[in-house]
Amino acid sequence: MKIKFTLNGKIVEFDSVAETRLVDLLKTSAKIQSLRTSCYKGVCRGCSIFFNGDLVASCLIPVFQARDAEIVSYEGLSKSVEIDDIISGFEDEEYFPCDFCRPGKIMTIHSILENYSDPDENQIMEAFEGINCSCTDNSTLIKAVKTGAFYRRRRRRARNI
Repeated sequence: MKIKFTLNGKIVEFDSVAETRLVDLLKTSAKIQSLRTSCYKGVCRGCSIFFNGDLVASCLIPVFQARDAEIVSYEGLSKSVEIDDIISGFEDEEYFPCDFCRPGKIMTIHSILENYSDPDENQIMEAFEGINCSCTDNSTLIKAVKTGAFYRRRRRRARNI
């Protein structure tokens, strides 16, 4: 079956079996390198994408559901100014997640910052529930998210002046 959707701002079309998992199609056919297939249960967030604006685990979505969807992967987000706030938070707080979990963590942080302009510790930890990479500690993660939120608020305020 033909599946047509928007991926990182471009309309794409692939031929696939309907029950193929979206993560597999994106990795193999669309060559999205940032997706990780660790758990295939939607827990680890290594395969996180924005699907019609919502952060989802692409391993839980059958490809037929992607028809006419708008999908943004880490590769798409990394081309936007939105990622700069997150990276600045990482740098300021010396938060350096490993290459394996970095894309999923950045996608999750972006989702947090889109939903909360000044997230508290509980909101941050709730969003990261299930992500168990030992490359970084939670206290530094929380500081990095809060610093990223500061940069995002400041940038958006400057844009509105």
